[in-house]
Amino acid sequence: MFATVIAATGLALAAPAVAAPVEAGDLAALQPDPAALNDMFAGPGLRNPSLTVTDSSTSLQNYVSTERACVGAVYPGTQSTYQGSSYRGIDIRTLTSDTTGPVRVRVTTAIAAFPTEEAATAFVSETGQAWQNCAGEQVNLTLAGQADEQWYVQTLSEAGDGFAVRTNRVSDHSTCSHVVTAKANASIEVLACTTGIMSDQAVRVADQVRAGITG
Repeated sequence: MFATVIAATGLALAAPAVAAPVEAGDLAALQPDPAALNDMFAGPGLRNPSLTVTDSSTSLQNYVSTERACVGAVYPGTQSTYQGSSYRGIDIRTLTSDTTGPVRVRVTTAIAAFPTEEAATAFVSETGQAWQNCAGEQVNLTLAGQADEQWYVQTLSEAGDGFAVRTNRVSDHSTCSHVVTAKANASIEVLACTTGIMSDQAVRVADQVRAGITG
């Protein structure tokens, strides 16, 4: 009866809102404002993190490791994660707090554009599975011009519309949360590390990026 009334009166129900496709050239504009993240990481020993951009790239990161399959669990935007996928562009940005204090913070966000929403969603699922396979593993990285790094990967969990894994970076005794999620045709990775208290900050950073994707 309801459908008949609609047809008779010439009315039409509006289609549900769909997020507009994200173009590769628009990824940098989706990166979170450093000042907007300061309150998320403020706490004992770090009342104002004063996060600033310390690194940015539009290229995949190549880390040398004997545990290559698990490199993507500890760092965003890696060749081992994205090579072979259908991504069309990526923007990676790292924010760092004042490193002279007793508490330090580092946030890396990698935003990638895919050809379709389905492709981005599939990428998130595949990445989550890869991280799950690395639970309990130690990952040793060789970085050009820097000291080697040692990481430990914990157990994967669901986080909103994506996945999160806790990791520990031995060199600075920091606790990290690595999140992967998607909206529209964009994937979003956030790695948040602190020598202070880590809770849901990585998820909240990812939510800020998602909020900037209209629809």
